[in-house]
Amino acid sequence: MTIIQRRIFYGKVGSAGELVNWAHDMYEVITVHSPEIPFRVLSDYQSGRTDRVVVEIEIESMAHLDATLEKTMEDPDTQVRFASVFGRLKNLIDHAEVEQWTIS
Repeated sequence: MTIIQRRIFYGKVGSAGELVNWAHDMYEVITVHSPEIPFRVLSDYQSGRTDRVVVEIEIESMAHLDATLEKTMEDPDTQVRFASVFGRLKNLIDHAEVEQWTIS
């Protein structure tokens, strides 16, 4: 069973470009140990809520995602990089949502 996980970030006014850069930086951190996870970033600067950025990954299962994150966080160097990149997020967004879609 394949799952598409979408993280929808609602950026502060004018932050969408920085959010796109942030998403690529976070993907680099996470995929050090799992480069097989497909990833894409969608940006919507001008419709609906402005400065909206969606990060989408495709995974085999939630267990696969959990194992990937566990492997990532076991490495002390990756922990430091993760904390650094994640720490930038709070200044860029108002809030975020997560959707998990099962492909059937």
